[in-house]
Amino acid sequence: MSGNRLATIKTKTILASILAVAIGLAITGRLMFKPPAIQETARANHPEPVAAPEPAVVPPTASPDPAPTEPAGKPPESAPPRAQPDAAPKVAGPPSQGGKKTKDPLRDPLARAAMSLVGVDPDAGAYWLGAIYDPSLPDQEREDLIEDLNEEGLSDPKHPSPEELPLILNRIEIIGEVAFTADDFMLPHLMEVYKDLVNLAKITQGLGRPVR
Repeated sequence: MSGNRLATIKTKTILASILAVAIGLAITGRLMFKPPAIQETARANHPEPVAAPEPAVVPPTASPDPAPTEPAGKPPESAPPRAQPDAAPKVAGPPSQGGKKTKDPLRDPLARAAMSLVGVDPDAGAYWLGAIYDPSLPDQEREDLIEDLNEEGLSDPKHPSPEELPLILNRIEIIGEVAFTADDFMLPHLMEVYKDLVNLAKITQGLGRPVR
């Protein structure tokens, strides 16, 4: 019985090693070949923004002559005397800096929702793909859309179940394909999430290192 268990563990270790090497080669190979299909899909879902036309300049119109006013310092005869204030008004100080800094609202919240279905729903995956290629989105939002792929859509991001292994493997494959056409901003974040997904795949098989 112990011999069978040892053989099973060795098989799982070999499969995990093959998986890591295969995906690593796919990401390294981006410098040798760049298929255009992924970028075309991204542009179809997130077309490049079109610059708004500049507003027309309207020349200023001459204003009518101002109505004659009373000489400065001389109040009108019918005006009642002004009461002198007892004290100078208090000036409000700057707002308190003790509150937490809140994150800026998402520019593309649909991409965040679609991310949880990447590897399951092709339409959601295509929309997410277009968002991570979209340079008009803030850098932090694009970074989160890539690196949070190891959390969104999983029942437990720290200890995924064995039933979730196909989903994780699908995402690893997608990351390997995206790496061929990724820009310099995307690549380090793709490498980070790839490393985390490979570890999660091992965890589903009783291997890997614990996620903090």
